[in-house]
Amino acid sequence: MADGCKVITATSVRKFVLRDKARNERTVPLFRVLGPRKEKDMHIAVCDDNLADRHQMERLLGRESDKQDDTSEMFIIDSYGNPEVMLSHPKAFDLFFIDVCQTEGLDAVKIVQELIARGATGPIVMCCSQIDYRTVSGLPENAIYIDKPIKVADLHNVLEQVKEFQSELPDKIELRKLMDTVYVNVSDVICAVEKKGITLVTLTDGEVLTSPEPLWLFKRSLGDKHPEIEFATPMILVNVNHIKSWGHFGTAIMDNGKSIHVARSQKEKILQLTGESNT
Repeated sequence: MADGCKVITATSVRKFVLRDKARNERTVPLFRVLGPRKEKDMHIAVCDDNLADRHQMERLLGRESDKQDDTSEMFIIDSYGNPEVMLSHPKAFDLFFIDVCQTEGLDAVKIVQELIARGATGPIVMCCSQIDYRTVSGLPENAIYIDKPIKVADLHNVLEQVKEFQSELPDKIELRKLMDTVYVNVSDVICAVEKKGITLVTLTDGEVLTSPEPLWLFKRSLGDKHPEIEFATPMILVNVNHIKSWGHFGTAIMDNGKSIHVARSQKEKILQLTGESNT
């Protein structure tokens, strides 16, 4: 439990403290969230083989979460003493804090390189303690550095840098590929169809991924930020930016060649979104 526990902090949730009974060791405080992860949430991985430092980072991040101007924003923190679980799904994280220097056989630089090789895109913050990672070769040029003991002002500045970085990234949605979780750009979605209560999402490369949500909830999760994802019928969503032309009887021809029936009332709405006329 100690190497993969999750902390979710916010001002409007209830706090729990868990214990690893096998080791009689306090792990991390866990907060219950009512509802799914929101698009503003920041998913943070803390990988540190010093237990005291790891707990201190959890506390500091929790306090920073409570200071957020937008109370709908949460920091979702996964805390690891060993990197293996973190390395199994690196694309899930928006930010990494790394300091591994006390465990034989583990190398912080190799961990970072493996994160990148496995597709991690979030900023990587190297926490300098026994090792000043600024002097170590093999780390990415855009790595961020912070000194231990962590100062509140330094941590706040790092988080502000990360927010600015995130604002420049394309929006991503969480989907499933067999048993794995993958993150794709919203702009890569061609269409989505509901079948048996789940949503099948077709991407520009032809791959079909799934969302466990019904179609209406999948649409709602995109929020008002993505009006380009619009209903063609009650059971089909289309990305209007991928409509190449119109066929007979209200059929939208997507730029991957797929033909999708569009209800008459929805065609008018889609034409408004694309700036076309219904002629």
